[in-house]
This record gives sequence, C-alpha cells and structure tokens, in this order.
Amino acid sequence: MNNEKSLYLNTYHGNLGFELVSEKLNNVDVDQLLESLLGKEETPIESTLVKEQTIVRIRLEKRRRHVVTVIEIDGADAKKLDIESLAKELKRKLAAGGTVHDNVIELQGDHRYKVKKILTEMGFNPDNILIDESVHEA
Repeated sequence: MNNEKSLYLNTYHGNLGFELVSEKLNNVDVDQLLESLLGKEETPIESTLVKEQTIVRIRLEKRRRHVVTVIEIDGADAKKLDIESLAKELKRKLAAGGTVHDNVIELQGDHRYKVKKILTEMGFNPDNILIDESVHEA
C-alpha cells in the first residue's frame, strides 16, 4: 500500500460510515474532507470554556425506599460535553450505580456535595454548580 490516503463512504442502515481504503481520491486530502464533513474537533481551550460556562443543577429525589442524586446539565452545553463519559467517571469515583437520560445523570445515593467537589476538580465553575437542599418526592 502506498502512502496515499483515500476515503470510501458507505451507508449501513441509514448511518454514514467512513473507511480508509487503498484507492486514490483525486488528490483530495482525506483529513480535510473528514474535517469538513464531521466538523472541527474541539480544542482543550474550547472544552475548558464549555465546562466553565455550563450550569449544573444537583438535587436529591426520594424514590420508594431509596434516594437518587439527579444531576441536570444545561441543555445547550449538554451536546458539547460527553455526558456518558462524565457519568462513567462520577460513578467510578463515587462507587455508585447510575444512568444517563438525555442531559440528566442519575446516581444511586446521596452524593450532592461529593459531586460538586468532583465536578470542580474536573474544571467546572463552582459558582455554576447549584445544589438544591430539599429532597423531592418522585
């Protein structure tokens, strides 16, 4: 295989997939093509700005016999943050189970203040992390 990169586009069940193959793509840079199709990747500075500007609301819900810490992330910023990996990291650090629904992370147990501390360590602005002191019935 020569050093030339090329691109093969395919569709599979309606999803657009990209595969590199050994064919030449008429002197078009594959990296530029992918960047124009998929959008520019976020730089660390942009990621830091998003974290600092994101508004996070933390509340506690009582469900049957247990409590759940609910973390809501501002809808506009939720798409820019990788909520799945954020939830995975929180669950790992808190040794708790949990799930993600849209822009909401749910953790088993009362972890309101621990979550705020962890999010602050991850680069979120502590002034934008709002904790609801009351317990809501679900």
